[in-house]
Amino acid sequence: MGDHFSNSFQVRDQNPIKEGQSTGGAWIHHSERCSTVVAYFPPGGGMKPHFHETHDEIATVVDGEVEFLVDGEVRKLGPGDVVTIPAGTIHAPIHTEGGCTLVSVFAPWFDPENPDRVVVED
Repeated sequence: MGDHFSNSFQVRDQNPIKEGQSTGGAWIHHSERCSTVVAYFPPGGGMKPHFHETHDEIATVVDGEVEFLVDGEVRKLGPGDVVTIPAGTIHAPIHTEGGCTLVSVFAPWFDPENPDRVVVED
């Protein structure tokens, strides 16, 4: 971190998904006000529905397609699509058939050592 410019594809390629994980990612920015992560999912990957108690999130699809759940509604999103997720809203990139890359911004800043992520059980 520290550079003002990043390329999401280079970030993804330099930080491969670890074996056995369904997602990968790399934080590219942290300040007192916000954090930015490049997140990527292999074919068939996704996350369990969850919410953030104190963070708003804005996610932009950079490549691929993903079925994204927000507040009970699922939509298929592709490159250029943006989803806004207020704190307390259940959401997740639940499934990607061919893989995808997202860039998410969290406000206030997101501490990866103490993640504000509450998983919702089915």
